[in-house]
Amino acid sequence: MAKRDRATGGEAIGDFSDPVLISTLTGWLEASGARELEITTADGRALKIVLAAGRPVAKLSEAAPEQPAGGPEAHAVKAPLAGIFQDRHPAAAGPLAEEGLSLTAGALAGFVEVGPVLLPVRAREAGVVIEVRARAGDLVGYGDTILLTEAAR
Repeated sequence: MAKRDRATGGEAIGDFSDPVLISTLTGWLEASGARELEITTADGRALKIVLAAGRPVAKLSEAAPEQPAGGPEAHAVKAPLAGIFQDRHPAAAGPLAEEGLSLTAGALAGFVEVGPVLLPVRAREAGVVIEVRARAGDLVGYGDTILLTEAAR
C-alpha cells in the first residue's frame, strides 16, 4: 500500500482512488474506534474518510468452515472486494437474499460497502439460498463466502 519515496526517504501513499487502499484505511479507522481520517499529501492530494454517525463499528465475521453446509451441490456467493457487507440497498426496506429465497443467475444478493461506494454482490448461478453467512455490518474480505445456494429441486 505505502510506497517508499526514495528521493525524500519518506513514505508515499498510493492512488487514493484504489479501493484496496480505501478499504484498508477504513478497516484501520473502524478498529481504532475513531470516526474520521483525513490525509493530505505534500503535492495537495487529499483523502477523507468519515464513518456515519450512529453507525456501529463493523465486527469481523467469524471464519466459516470450508465445506459448504449444503454439500457438494452448494454454490458460494462471494464478496467481490473487502469491505462492510450490507444485505440491502440503503433505500430498500428488506434484505435482498434470505434463506429459502430463490435467486436467478446474476441477481443481487447484497452489497459490499467501501467508503461511500456500494459494490454489488451477485449470484453467479441460479438457486435457492440455503445459508446466509454474512450479516449486515460484517467486515468481509475479498472472496469470503456471503451465502450459499443450491439448485432448486
